[in-house]
Amino acid sequence: MKRTTIIVQALLISMGCAVLLAAVSWLGGEAGEAAPANAALLDKHEQPVELNHDNLVDELIAWTLLVPVAKVELSGSVLSLDFRITEGADQPDRLYQGLAQAIDRAFAGTSNVHRLLVRFIAEDRWLGNKYLLLAADVRRGEWPRDALEELRTRGNRELSHELKRWFRVTETSLWKTMIR
Repeated sequence: MKRTTIIVQALLISMGCAVLLAAVSWLGGEAGEAAPANAALLDKHEQPVELNHDNLVDELIAWTLLVPVAKVELSGSVLSLDFRITEGADQPDRLYQGLAQAIDRAFAGTSNVHRLLVRFIAEDRWLGNKYLLLAADVRRGEWPRDALEELRTRGNRELSHELKRWFRVTETSLWKTMIR
């Protein structure tokens, strides 16, 4: 008799928990509406995070960058990003926006990144060759606030001398032929 009572109590507690979880889920959103897998990551960026090897991949996924990342490396306070450029994605304005986005996320979204190294690398899918198009060596706090907006809205025009200096941009001859 005592054993039956314990089993009944355990079942009632389990059912109560299930009902409580369903109610909490229902209050959190519409029934049948699936939250994105990285919703927790997207919501937690109110405070800058400290990037480390344990959270690097999760944080970069949450950044949802315009240009796909081919390689990432974190060494101390230096974050290195290689962006893969394929056919049709080599428009200068898109790359400038991608660079601005990476700078914004790296410095506004983190507390420990003080230097960002970015390379845009074009890949020839037929031959498998890789070509450096554009590189930047950006350091925290070494540019005016409106520089990111200027970079975002640059369009397909060549970067100004100031933007190149502030973000330490290096353009290859291949890149220069693309924007002329």
